[in-house]
Amino acid sequence: MDSIINGDSIGVAVRRARRSRGMSLEVLAGRAGHTKGWLSKIENGSLRLEKREDIAALAQALEVSADTLLGEPAPEVQPGRRPWSIAPLRAVLLDCAPDDPPDVRPRPVALLRQLNGEADRSLRWSDYDGLLRDLPPLIGELEAHAAGPGGPGRDEALRLLILALANAGIILRYVSHPDLAWVAAERSRQAARMLGDPVWDGAAAYGLAHARSSANRPRALLATPRLADGLEAHAGSVMGRDVYGMMRLTAALACAVQGDHAAAAEQAAEAARVAGGMDDRPDAWELFGPANVGVWRTSLAVEAGNAADALRFAGAVNPRALASGNRRGALRIEKARAYAMLGGGHEAEAVAELRAAEKLSPAQVHNAPMVRDLVGHMLNEARRNAGGRDLRGLAWRMGII
Repeated sequence: MDSIINGDSIGVAVRRARRSRGMSLEVLAGRAGHTKGWLSKIENGSLRLEKREDIAALAQALEVSADTLLGEPAPEVQPGRRPWSIAPLRAVLLDCAPDDPPDVRPRPVALLRQLNGEADRSLRWSDYDGLLRDLPPLIGELEAHAAGPGGPGRDEALRLLILALANAGIILRYVSHPDLAWVAAERSRQAARMLGDPVWDGAAAYGLAHARSSANRPRALLATPRLADGLEAHAGSVMGRDVYGMMRLTAALACAVQGDHAAAAEQAAEAARVAGGMDDRPDAWELFGPANVGVWRTSLAVEAGNAADALRFAGAVNPRALASGNRRGALRIEKARAYAMLGGGHEAEAVAELRAAEKLSPAQVHNAPMVRDLVGHMLNEARRNAGGRDLRGLAWRMGII
């Protein structure tokens, strides 16, 4: 089935899927909980699909994966898109496992700990070439240690392996390979089960919840409110608190994609309570702290259709407190979505935010389906208004034109 490539919008993908199902506008709109007029505007490009909740509802009504509408998984080579060398990472994920490691002689765990820290910094500051180069041997050698005899060294190797596989999942999502991101998350869950620590089980569950687009409403995501409840008893340690807080934020996303924005706000408020009084530690797991909670609350407000609230949350975030170009870029992306949602002359502000995000995290901007859809929609509007030089440049770098 067709998907969004070469500049097609999500609305075009919806229309193609609907027609392939022999479904009328009225029937699909009713099943998705909207009007025929709303769906017609989505399909003809005069309205954007701004919320994951609506994408999920349309995908369910069409009986297709949300990935089909979003254009994922992507082929390895697309015209106008940056090719990434993922073959070594694919090989170590598909051919090896924590209990079936590659035939390698691993370097000492202490050295692998240092290399894992360097890989984490590469991800945070968008050195994707370095990360894709360094992760495969790192994962393989950590698996070799994990499959060895028990003891402190093996336990540390398993913890490092969970972190390395989480980074693998994130970079694979950024470069549009969610299928392999899911494999990385499954390998992480295997490692956590071998470790037998509930906090690290939670860390692996977090990775699994984010391995696929939330618009698919994957079971691993929808399970997070229950998992967060179970982690509360383990929030006494620093790592336990970080995992618990990030799982509450993930639970908020799970509620949002199901349309329960009141429950999403409650989950996010609990995360904010846990982060209250904390400093933003650069070494925090998944950067849990007040600033990252602010980024999440900005995104959740956008998902709820509350652009003004989103900009208020964003305005309270100190970007310098986020020790990651990716998270700073994510904040800019959510601000751009909020400005575009406001309309009424705020398009220039949306473009400025996206250009700033592009400098911080180019692959995140260029490959994210909803960002591509936003840029394509604004580009059409700019063409009609005979403007948009900065926007055309951004669209060209994204391979949309």
